[in-house]
Amino acid sequence: MTSGLKQRLKTAIIIGIPILFLLFYNVLTQKIFLSLLIILCSVEYLNINYKGALMNWKPMVSFLMSVLLLYVGWGGFGISPVILIVSGVIFNVLLLLHLFYSDSNVHSKYPWIINPLYTAVPLASLLSTSGSSSFNYLLIGVLLLIWVSDISAYFVGKSIGKRKLMPTVSPGKTREGFMGAGLVTVLFSYIFYAVSGHFSLQVWCLIALAVWLFGSLGDLVESKMKRQLNIKDSGSILPGHGGFLDRFDGFYFCLPFVLMLTKLLGYI
Repeated sequence: MTSGLKQRLKTAIIIGIPILFLLFYNVLTQKIFLSLLIILCSVEYLNINYKGALMNWKPMVSFLMSVLLLYVGWGGFGISPVILIVSGVIFNVLLLLHLFYSDSNVHSKYPWIINPLYTAVPLASLLSTSGSSSFNYLLIGVLLLIWVSDISAYFVGKSIGKRKLMPTVSPGKTREGFMGAGLVTVLFSYIFYAVSGHFSLQVWCLIALAVWLFGSLGDLVESKMKRQLNIKDSGSILPGHGGFLDRFDGFYFCLPFVLMLTKLLGYI
């Protein structure tokens, strides 16, 4: 086992235990987890775009906007979750168009505007559904499925990966790893169906497909941002993993699409 892999496993255990406690203890701790994630991801995004100069009116206003969205996610102002979900889907579609069709560095041009839309809206969207019976299953299911997707993409890619997926954005990712992750993630959805008993098998398969596809694309969106900003990781708070944006990029990016799917199916 390489030293890098040892460090990754050590960090995963140290950070993973408190995260698992917050995820499985009760709804309040789950909401606290999402709230902390909004704050940490927002600060990290602003830090890499303003090079640590956060005591400026633009990053301060941007952070306050994230906090305001956090308040909305907790039920503040009585805003419907649909507004947050639709806003998240629209903005993420724009980021996908930028990923495939534009070389402009929008993150450097408008970071204080992009920050709350990129980091806070998706998580606040899920937070706003905490009163539904599906909240617990969506939070835990999506987070675990995104980890399954990431891990399987890594190992399949390392084992049989030959063709690059998007070499100008993320040279390490392969088409074989991408497709292998999709297959494994969908297969794992059966376990969630069997254990939870909440959604049908077909719905869990659709959720798994959305998590795999949009989670993978979200990882590429962040990879392009880091490449344009000329940085390797979004932070160093998680040794071996980078920052919170690095670790949870696929999770918060796929959330609006998963929530839109379950909303259309009448589960939230």
